[in-house]
Amino acid sequence: MLSAGQIDAVTGFSYLSAINLRDRGVPADDLAVLKFADYGCEAYGFAIIVNPALAAAKPEAVKGFVRAVIGGLNLTVKDPAAAAAEVANRMDGGSKDLELERLQAILRDNILTSEVKRNGIGAIDPARFERSIDQVGEDFKFQKRPQASDIFDDQFLPPLNGRLIN
Repeated sequence: MLSAGQIDAVTGFSYLSAINLRDRGVPADDLAVLKFADYGCEAYGFAIIVNPALAAAKPEAVKGFVRAVIGGLNLTVKDPAAAAAEVANRMDGGSKDLELERLQAILRDNILTSEVKRNGIGAIDPARFERSIDQVGEDFKFQKRPQASDIFDDQFLPPLNGRLIN
């Protein structure tokens, strides 16, 4: 609807919405991407979420899955073109160039951040995490404000050298 001029703005993931709009012919100069992080939002992004019963029953499996995700990210960073080609090949009419552009945006803006480069995948800054919970609470009234430990558990993460993205 935005590319057709029917509306003036959309919300969405920058690596999806903006790239899809450019792919539909909207000039990049006609787009203003406003990222929440640029305006003070301290929330963390994607996460691995596991059922607590599974985590308790099979902690080594959870640790192995986390290591596999980090390993996959390392392979993706080493060869984004190959990773994008794998994704595009699994899509009907997928475009390797479009998926590479999308992946490069994800890596640049969401994964290879200075915080991740310093602390590795999966680490959190406890003070930032607490501020992000407070920010969520500005619009969502908690029955009981969660603590970081209610949401985040680092016991399944490998040591720092196993979380760094090379």
